[in-house]
Amino acid sequence: MGTISIRRPTTVFNYKTAAPTYNLNRPIKGLRVGIRTDQFWHSWLQITEEWCDLLRKDGAEPVILRVGEHVGAEGENTKKLLAEWADSVDCAVVGLAN
Repeated sequence: MGTISIRRPTTVFNYKTAAPTYNLNRPIKGLRVGIRTDQFWHSWLQITEEWCDLLRKDGAEPVILRVGEHVGAEGENTKKLLAEWADSVDCAVVGLAN
């Protein structure tokens, strides 16, 4: 029998900077919480349902924006809808940066 070596092909990451976090500094009850999703990201659609249920339990009003295309005429419509939606909510979740 020969000898084999098993190598660990990973590195140690340097986490000097992190993604920014935000705090509402108040209870979520009574807030309009936007959740942006799209028709193509099916797993996020399922997560959105869970977030909506939890937000409602905490007294918030979920406001879902499901966007379409991002280019062309449909992209212009998406841009308009996004701006209107952003103006109508107190805070928003726009994705999990996968």
